[in-house]
Amino acid sequence: MNIKWREILIYSFFAYLFSWTYWLTALLGKNPAHPFYWLRGYGPSIGMFGPMLAAMIMRGFISKEGFKGSVGVSRPLKFYAIAYFAPFFFILALIIFNQLTGIGHFEWTNSTPLLKSILITALLVFLLLPVSFGEEYGWRGYLLPRLLPLGEIWACWHLPVLRMAQESLWLSIPVFLAEAILVAFPFTWLYRASGASILVLSLFHSSFDIWGDTFTSAVAYPGQKQLLVGDAGLVCLIFLLLIVILKYFLFSKSAPQAVLNNQ
Repeated sequence: MNIKWREILIYSFFAYLFSWTYWLTALLGKNPAHPFYWLRGYGPSIGMFGPMLAAMIMRGFISKEGFKGSVGVSRPLKFYAIAYFAPFFFILALIIFNQLTGIGHFEWTNSTPLLKSILITALLVFLLLPVSFGEEYGWRGYLLPRLLPLGEIWACWHLPVLRMAQESLWLSIPVFLAEAILVAFPFTWLYRASGASILVLSLFHSSFDIWGDTFTSAVAYPGQKQLLVGDAGLVCLIFLLLIVILKYFLFSKSAPQAVLNNQ
């Protein structure tokens, strides 16, 4: 692979610079006038657009490949269906596993009834789509084609907002980083299968986040360890690891090379 290190390093610098400047000025300054605080639940999400902004600068002024075809809208409906529904069934499998094994006990404590919450969440997937697009257009739309094994860079980029974790930060960071690396595998599989459609990946990202954040959160597991049962917890980490192992070591004839090519 011809790795364009100059473009990779410049892009990564800009992506981190834009997002971390926004997050760290908020977290260290604690200024209530900062959009991070007063823009309700969407304040922290503004930092998610750093990767997209960095990719636009690269495409327009540095690597200069332009923007044509960089979104990948026109794709078969099956890829959008996979992106939308697969995370729902993955989170459902986590909930069922937790319940059957006794690791976690699902107990919906939100004031909104469970069925109504499911329907609302199904719509919120699309509301979160622009934020997911802000990440995906950069990390996988620009960076992934240049250097596939970049899951760990994408993971580390989130570190400032992990400071908001309710449980031990030193436990949250390694679990989150490991999960972010593992979840990069199915993202890359879908990226390749869909013909590098960033819109499909953004929908997948949005769906994964909203179903997990809603139905494995403290309102679904009150008083229970999020580092165990949450969508960034140990059970989810094990599920992702098993999926990767099954994909490459049971269903792939060229497992070692496939693992290297899909990180």
